[in-house]
Amino acid sequence: MEEDKFDFQVNLGKIKVLNFIRDEGEITRAEIIKKTKLSAPTVTRIIENLSQLNLIKTDSLGSSIGGRPPQLVQFNAKENYVIGIDIDGNFIRAVLSNLAGEFIFEIQIPNNFKQGFDEVMYQVGGLIEKLSARATQKNLKLWGIGIAVSGMVNKNSGIVEYSPIFDWKNVDIPKALSKYTDLKIAIGNVVNLVALGELLYGVGKKFSNFICINVGYGIGSGIITDEKLFFGADGIAGEVGHIVVDRNSKRKGSEGIYGTIEALSSGYAIADMAKEQAQFEPNSVLNTMDSSKIDAKNVFNAAKNGDQLSKEIIDTATGYLSIGIDTLIKLFNTECVVIYGELIEYDNSLIDNINDNLKQYSMNALNRTLPLVSSSFGENAALMGSFSLILEKILQLEIQ
Repeated sequence: MEEDKFDFQVNLGKIKVLNFIRDEGEITRAEIIKKTKLSAPTVTRIIENLSQLNLIKTDSLGSSIGGRPPQLVQFNAKENYVIGIDIDGNFIRAVLSNLAGEFIFEIQIPNNFKQGFDEVMYQVGGLIEKLSARATQKNLKLWGIGIAVSGMVNKNSGIVEYSPIFDWKNVDIPKALSKYTDLKIAIGNVVNLVALGELLYGVGKKFSNFICINVGYGIGSGIITDEKLFFGADGIAGEVGHIVVDRNSKRKGSEGIYGTIEALSSGYAIADMAKEQAQFEPNSVLNTMDSSKIDAKNVFNAAKNGDQLSKEIIDTATGYLSIGIDTLIKLFNTECVVIYGELIEYDNSLIDNINDNLKQYSMNALNRTLPLVSSSFGENAALMGSFSLILEKILQLEIQ
């Protein structure tokens, strides 16, 4: 028992030192000892161990103010690699990246999800094999595979309990992919992982508490509190898209509930509303289009060109979306909201529209300004999140 307690304490020390080194960029041993309050022999042992794992470098020297220059310790981000995969409704993107977030090699293929779960796993497995072979050819150290997927992922079991977009129920992605690789596979809800990517590489440098909102085909959120991802009991926290905001609405979301934010504000909701209303508006450019080809992108383009119907549809969708964002702001007292997804890519002014709505709902007595910003990584947000999942496990020494 005493030996287990000692090992536990040493492991906590390693986690503390490793995270501190990454946060600081480069630092001396003396500064590590001072900041972490660990003893000099303990810090020396930890640094030796982390060096053996190739997670840190100790081959550079700092400036001297007299005497021998101090040895600098650095997080070895550029000599350690991960595979990140984003399983999107349209495409599957896979990237080989180092821990600095630099993409080394990337592949994108159409997602054949309509052919079933096994077909998608076959596609993903092929991408893993290609990127793993590339890493082997270049003699790169691969730590694991992070996968971002749209759906409700149970953080305890790793099971995707439900994905409305793919119509998956209780599927085990790591198990299905185990025949393609021996690497550690970690999986997470795409919006949660985007939030994690922002924490480790993006706005997390400025904020300890923030919320990421996905506005695309579906609507979801990832919540960071005190520099940690908020999961809830099973990892399904943040499903803001499934909150009912109009119980009298006849519009039904992909999850089967009427009047949800997703049913009224998502990409598919905007497209459906446009198809329904265009036939009654002869002056709208949407009226001249083949109904089967109307999608959210068409609606946004029409709105930017002055089409009144398109503007009204987007304003309505934005209003309901803003209610959901305002609810999260008031529940979590967050410092910042990061918005990303297809709808923002179609028109970045959507952020300004949301901000205008939020001003109407804000509690004036508090007199606070909350920044709304687009993702630090644009279309790569989900990929950054996917390999951030492996980085987080490395920083917590869950992978060694």
